[in-house]
Amino acid sequence: MDELTCLRVFLEVARRNSFAGAAQHFGVSRATCTKQVAWLERSLGAKLLNRTTKQLGLTRAGLQVVENAAGLLERYDELRESVRNLSGDVAGVIRVGVPPAFGTRRLLPVVNEFYEKYPDIQIALSLLTVRKHETFVEQGLDVGIIIVPMLKDASFIAIPLAEARQALVASPAYLARHGPIEKPQDLLDCNCLINWNKSPTANWSFTGPQGPVTVRVQGSLRADFGDALKEAALEGMGVSMHPYYMLAEEIERGELVVVLPDYEPSGLEVYAIYSSRRNLPVRVQLFLDFLKEWAKRPKPWDPSTR
Repeated sequence: MDELTCLRVFLEVARRNSFAGAAQHFGVSRATCTKQVAWLERSLGAKLLNRTTKQLGLTRAGLQVVENAAGLLERYDELRESVRNLSGDVAGVIRVGVPPAFGTRRLLPVVNEFYEKYPDIQIALSLLTVRKHETFVEQGLDVGIIIVPMLKDASFIAIPLAEARQALVASPAYLARHGPIEKPQDLLDCNCLINWNKSPTANWSFTGPQGPVTVRVQGSLRADFGDALKEAALEGMGVSMHPYYMLAEEIERGELVVVLPDYEPSGLEVYAIYSSRRNLPVRVQLFLDFLKEWAKRPKPWDPSTR
């Protein structure tokens, strides 16, 4: 007989204190349950149940089995599921939520590299905003990429991927019209382009030579996505704040100039998040492992590596 099956039957008999109840649960006859428990007793070399015509009682050996068998069966089920996944086809779709600028500029090369290694796995990218990342599972996503100043306690597991330092930038044309910006207070006279997802109160915070400083700014344009504000800055509309991963190439080409280089804006962190549920599909686990390895590499947009 299958020892694990007999063990499951015994646990159900002990839980219900009834052979008949266990038989009904498994859809077998009472005689079958009786035989399976008897076989388990012979296999273990110990009596597990004291039987009378009116009731059942666990022996000391039976109590020992009950205390340890549930965890054993749970671990076996996890092992069986993982082996099934490994031995099966890992083909399928991974649904990944990501902010648009990071997804377009920085995640796509990673996805392409992952695809070259696992050509049977498809990646489906979806927009994931700061305000909606806590519900990424409800959105049908397997993995979320979030970029936040601080990770709050949540019901998901987070993998740190990269630091996302920020920069304050403007076009050469805007700076030529406006004149020099030498300290954060000078921003009060600037047309500041505000991302209300990241700065809903329009407060920009920096760390400078004398320590932290915060300025409440204002301007003619607000948006809840950074690409629009960056394009506005490129057009000479004003000053905007973005992570370097959005700006590195434009700064290198001189299309945007770092404003207040001695004052570093508050930084952000890039995380991959996923559900804490057990038995992740193998393809999702492979993608997470790939991201962990990618996280160890120097990032081309980081100003310290340029």
